[in-house]
Amino acid sequence: MTHESWPPFDNWYRPPTPSRTYHNEFLEEVSQEIASTISNPVLRNLFLNCFMNTLDTTTINATHDGTNPLTYVITGDIDAMWLRDSTLQMRPYLEFVTHSSQVRELFVGLISRQSDFILIDPYANAFYNTPKFGIHKSDLTEMKPGVHERKWELDSLIFHIDLVCSFARITGDLSIFTPTEINTITRILDTLKIEQRLTNHSLYHFDRVTGNPIDTLSNSGKGPNSGFTGMIHSAFRPSDDACEYPFHIPSNLFAAKVLKDLAEFLLALNLSMLQQLCSNLVLEIESGIEEFGIYREEGAPAIYYYEVDGLGNANVMDDANIPNLLSLPYLQVCSTATDIYQATRSVILSSKNPYFYRGTLGSGIGSPHTPENFVWPISLITEAFTTQDREVWRRNLRLLLVSSAHTGLLHESFDIADPSLYTRPWFAWCNSYFGEFILRIWREDPNFLREFE
Repeated sequence: MTHESWPPFDNWYRPPTPSRTYHNEFLEEVSQEIASTISNPVLRNLFLNCFMNTLDTTTINATHDGTNPLTYVITGDIDAMWLRDSTLQMRPYLEFVTHSSQVRELFVGLISRQSDFILIDPYANAFYNTPKFGIHKSDLTEMKPGVHERKWELDSLIFHIDLVCSFARITGDLSIFTPTEINTITRILDTLKIEQRLTNHSLYHFDRVTGNPIDTLSNSGKGPNSGFTGMIHSAFRPSDDACEYPFHIPSNLFAAKVLKDLAEFLLALNLSMLQQLCSNLVLEIESGIEEFGIYREEGAPAIYYYEVDGLGNANVMDDANIPNLLSLPYLQVCSTATDIYQATRSVILSSKNPYFYRGTLGSGIGSPHTPENFVWPISLITEAFTTQDREVWRRNLRLLLVSSAHTGLLHESFDIADPSLYTRPWFAWCNSYFGEFILRIWREDPNFLREFE
């Protein structure tokens, strides 16, 4: 199929310049430089729209509180900031913090805002720009002003630490570890220790009056029972759906990796007590994953479970939302060549994964969060991001272009048989992730973009 046979793509989907929520001339130039190497006009326009979508439409507040920069990034069609989403929405721009003082300030502001939010409540996953109560104020949990939703998700805190460590590594500037940030890190580590539930106790509880069982916790708001593993409990998945079993293996793998990074910085900062706490957590998490998080069957390669409870129960599956098992190399948890990753990948990209769907357009991973047979563009990007196979890149890019359904942007999910049926037309994380993948191709193989049809 050549680009001449693609559906028409004549409209410009970026908002007019005066209506954009944030403008950065340096990133505009970067986006145009990359776009100039893309021969397919549909792909070129989709990249331009997606790469800048977070800045164009969701970076609502990038100002100073009088002293420090503050950056507030909504998720898209929901006027709230998720710790995970905001980190991943901004991730494509992170490598440019040393090229532009404005980009650097944007990230300093994001780290500062996330840090402030975590100090309000380390169990919350999403927050408002002001200390108000919102649509979830009646949830049966300890709601505080400024909290949009209080779903305890391990990855929310880990993504903040990963953002801080990545910024420090790229810039070489340890001043990002301000007294407030150290206070936040301390609060995070204390929370992680509590959620190991050594004594099987946690003050966290969550209940919501809803007809959707994956939107609340079982067991009177305490969630499913568990045994001690050394891993960290998570009440909800990165999809914001309730965990079936409380040890989410991808999040614990990601946590171990990021906490190792943090321990190195804490050592450089001479914060030996925090560093030791961090290192001990890593050892306990890794030991728990090794004992409980791996499915071993005689005559078959070992694979990672998706969730376990430490009592002998586990599920083999994957969900499209990151962190998931498919994304482990993207998160730098392991290399794509690792035997256990390759074996796990083979399983979750097959009918053995109950959320892997095939249809007339292709295949990909969905989620219990969305309808059956709806594939997430995020999963297609992740599948391509975690391989060097150019044919997978080509196949999934073609499917992503089709999935946009003439809207000029990507969506949360789409019907694998009919891309005109989709969820969430404004979902900035997916758009940013697509931009990040094209950026990666541009770095590694620009000829691919010139030759793609």
